[in-house]
Amino acid sequence: MESITPHRIEVSMMIATAAITGLGTGISVSVTEPAALPNALREVTRYADHVDLTVNRERPSAEIHAVDLAGGSPAMVGVLLEQILTEALYFADLTDGANRSVRRSAIPDYRFLPHLQFTVDGPRPMTVRTMTPVPEWHRPRLGEGRVVVPTDVRLELLGTARAFLADRAAQRVASRFECGALVTVGDAHAGNVTATAGHPPLGGWHVPVGNELVELEPGHALSTLTRTDIDALPRSPFDPRPAPAFATVSTIADDAGSAYAAAMMTYAHPDRAPHRLIDLGVAARTVDTRGRVHEIGHWPSQRHAHAA
Repeated sequence: MESITPHRIEVSMMIATAAITGLGTGISVSVTEPAALPNALREVTRYADHVDLTVNRERPSAEIHAVDLAGGSPAMVGVLLEQILTEALYFADLTDGANRSVRRSAIPDYRFLPHLQFTVDGPRPMTVRTMTPVPEWHRPRLGEGRVVVPTDVRLELLGTARAFLADRAAQRVASRFECGALVTVGDAHAGNVTATAGHPPLGGWHVPVGNELVELEPGHALSTLTRTDIDALPRSPFDPRPAPAFATVSTIADDAGSAYAAAMMTYAHPDRAPHRLIDLGVAARTVDTRGRVHEIGHWPSQRHAHAA
């Protein structure tokens, strides 16, 4: 069983920060009232442990195992799993499955795979048409505290859960302790999602993106994904491999779930992503494999981290 324990505390310029571990990664908590840090840390630790026990398959007692073992039958789930799964399915639909929260298992159900249909329509004696399969993210059924997941579909909720935790933890800390809050779930420099809530500190929140710092407005979130993060995702033989167009993708949105899904969509659909991101009001910064930087939407001004 994974433990969640604080391992670093810092206080600088009236911003107090503490770091813990959970959900298989690091979690950083920053508040604008240093006196509130111990209570904020306890609040985030409890909530992170609750989320961890819900979706992290590395923990034998995690609730997600009950869904796996149900074998396509209805499984009773708690409110937290229902909330995370609802968010995962929503973003899967929004990104055409790019968030990878619902994928095919290693054992397919051929009724739902692309298949060929032979007809006698058209000028030639016989033509072949490819039938479109039912998307994986349309097949789980959720409602009234029950989840039905077909046997050939597997839920991968850890990425969505990390974004969910960042959003909810920042909101809970800001509301309960009347301070500004910033919560980062993931590595400090790559593969992370950051959410803010409440009043910002003097000068605003500045979050590292590569070697730069960007100002993150209150109530907004940032997600950074690297090629290494994408390659480390669980994959079945039926999952397409994304083209290695980018080394790093960073996105800013109104919430962490949207930012994370937008970053995943940029990797999965690099040609379509710019128009989709602009339509969704998401700003992005991509770095390709040659180190070239491209900004999409209203990306905030940056300054070097050494100047902070």
